[in-house]
Amino acid sequence: MQSVYSVLLVSWISCVQTLRIEQCNDEALGMENGLISDSQITSSSTFDKQSVGPQNARLHTEFASGAWCPKSQINSKSYEYLQINLNQTHLITAVETQGRYGNGTGREFASEYMIDYMRTGSQWIRYRNRTGHVMMSGNFDTTTPVIREFDPPIIAQKIRIIPTSKATRTVCLRAEVHGCKHQGVIYYSTVQDGSRQENLDFRDLIFEDSQMFTESGIKRGLGLLTDGYVAQSSPYEEDSKNASWIGWSKANTDGSINILFEFEEIHNFTDVVLATFGNRIDQIDVIFSQDGKAYPLYSTISSSERQTANHTSRRYDFRVPLHNRIGKKVRITIKFSTDWMFLTEVHFTSTTNKPSPVIKTATNPDSPAIQQFLVVCGIVFLTIFSCVAYCITLCIRRRQNNNEKKCEQILKKDLIITHMGNKPSCHVFPSNIKNTGKGPFEMANDIYYARSQKSTLLSVSSKSTSSYRNLPPTWSDFNFPPPPEMNEEQVYSQHVSTESSSKSGSFKSNKGVTEVKKYPSSSLMLGHAIGEGKFTLIRECVVFGGSKVAHKSIKDVDCPHGRRALNDEIAMLMKCGKHPNIAELLAVDEHCNLILEFVELGSINLFLQASPSPFEVDFLILICKDICSAMTYLEQIGVVHGHLTPNNVLLGSDLHAKICSPRGPSHHAQLRYSAPECIVHNEFTHKSDIWSCAATIWEMSYQCQTRPYESLTNEQIVDNACALLEGKSDTELLEFPPIFNKSCMILLEQCFASNRQDRPVFEKLWKSF
Repeated sequence: MQSVYSVLLVSWISCVQTLRIEQCNDEALGMENGLISDSQITSSSTFDKQSVGPQNARLHTEFASGAWCPKSQINSKSYEYLQINLNQTHLITAVETQGRYGNGTGREFASEYMIDYMRTGSQWIRYRNRTGHVMMSGNFDTTTPVIREFDPPIIAQKIRIIPTSKATRTVCLRAEVHGCKHQGVIYYSTVQDGSRQENLDFRDLIFEDSQMFTESGIKRGLGLLTDGYVAQSSPYEEDSKNASWIGWSKANTDGSINILFEFEEIHNFTDVVLATFGNRIDQIDVIFSQDGKAYPLYSTISSSERQTANHTSRRYDFRVPLHNRIGKKVRITIKFSTDWMFLTEVHFTSTTNKPSPVIKTATNPDSPAIQQFLVVCGIVFLTIFSCVAYCITLCIRRRQNNNEKKCEQILKKDLIITHMGNKPSCHVFPSNIKNTGKGPFEMANDIYYARSQKSTLLSVSSKSTSSYRNLPPTWSDFNFPPPPEMNEEQVYSQHVSTESSSKSGSFKSNKGVTEVKKYPSSSLMLGHAIGEGKFTLIRECVVFGGSKVAHKSIKDVDCPHGRRALNDEIAMLMKCGKHPNIAELLAVDEHCNLILEFVELGSINLFLQASPSPFEVDFLILICKDICSAMTYLEQIGVVHGHLTPNNVLLGSDLHAKICSPRGPSHHAQLRYSAPECIVHNEFTHKSDIWSCAATIWEMSYQCQTRPYESLTNEQIVDNACALLEGKSDTELLEFPPIFNKSCMILLEQCFASNRQDRPVFEKLWKSF
């Protein structure tokens, strides 16, 4: 008997090349013709939803009153936006804008605007063009459309147009977005984003400020390698297009670099082409990951360039066949023996496998009874099969949940909570749980850290090579154990009086040092992200009435460690009160998120790294004095900062520094900025603060181009701290460049004394600058 219906599953193949702008159709994406629906168009506010709501912001149309108009007038500090959700990732090449004509009644248009955008896994990113500018020129009247192309283009799912004006004015807007769908790279990261030596600067100057990091703490984003521009001229030519080459010096990299490329979907890769300049690449290794975590060695492809008699540097393409390897992430390791290695673009050619529609083929149409019988049988079979599968899945999930709850109860007594490198995440590792084969979290006789056995820190190296090295936690991954934990209720009761907050609408320190206002979140207008910590996210914010502030919240509302850190910061800042060199806590909202003073230029770390030329020593001394002034004040009022790094030093528009994020002795700074007694004994005092302060000054003296102990791994830093406390001579300390006066240099060197009693007080260091 022939079957009535046969189901044929066919996959169709689509070519993906990253990034070929010339192959993008570069068409209007649907604001004007309606392909973008009203539900995909939103805004920060609107003067009147029906007449000038965001759904009316379509180019060349006169719906209702003819455009989108925000509720408030626009100025340089406002954050009103028109948001367009494209649903899928697109290559956006341009934005076209118009003002409000309103059949002759409108006189409003945006003369300038900025662009924020977002794609899978990212926060909102502020667009910067190839020359580093964020401001786009807009319209000069209400009717003439003005198109502005993006160089580099934007890879995004959502885009915001943010009108701005130096003078307060009413603004209305119509818009169209141009581009095409994108299936290529959505992030890449490299251990060094290029090299800078003397007057040669070949860093990735257009790399996004995405505030995202890989699991090993490396910045993720898009930049020069995926901007669609392939340079043809030498990177050394003065008229070479700005930000067209990224180069790595052999002196800085030892002739080896790693680049990780991430895709939104799994691809079947056919080849990769590296657009390069030079005379020879020694070897390229390409390895693939389907889940983004495991990189099986069998997937590795290696390629080398044949030695040629011509050693002249040239612009050429190096193609590596990838033999249909499958992956979602691709890591490329490049080895070179010349002085410099350059790349201008990396192109992947790949295919994506997608399910096709079910193809039904009818046979024996003259047998309706048999046909109906088989259809009914098929439906019954599928129903029974689905029910059985659902029941099995439900049982498995319940069993897993029960196991996890049991493991959680076991582990609560002895956990270590630690920060993984520079990653913005919290990781929980077991310490001395025995392996009985009863649970996924149990570990065999391998004590990573037990509070009663701190001597285990001395055996770090042996543990990293144990038979359990395939488990996630290793000493090379994390910093060092935090101080003993208190439960969230204890911390909260120490720092914040909830009774006073509920009655008076403000938070009050138990010691009665200061009170903090409390605002409802409905009175806050949150903008894009401007900073990120391990647990926290900082955004621009406008308080009802127009004041611009910074809003600090935890990323995961269910993470008690993030909430504890935020509560501790509230308590510390309340005790600090007002000081010209400390970022002030202005208020909190009903969720205990912080509303902080807005410091315009951001962290000194990013400011110095982005500086096109070396800073003046007088400027550095001014910053150091501001930092030491704040730390002297904290020392005098008995507040331990515990968290001082260049990321927590902010720069105001007047070029004066303010420190931020004091957490107290319950939280530590990053490993590379911490005193040896913090690392080994979890002891945090003003003397450990001055070590962190000196490490911060050391990094700033090198324009934040290198981290403290750059050549040491995390476990080597732990070993070095142990050796310092034991008085061994074979230890490493940071050495300052000779740019400060003699008395200041002596005090800075004393800050790194292994005996904390030998370190100076902050006031003495402050007065030496």
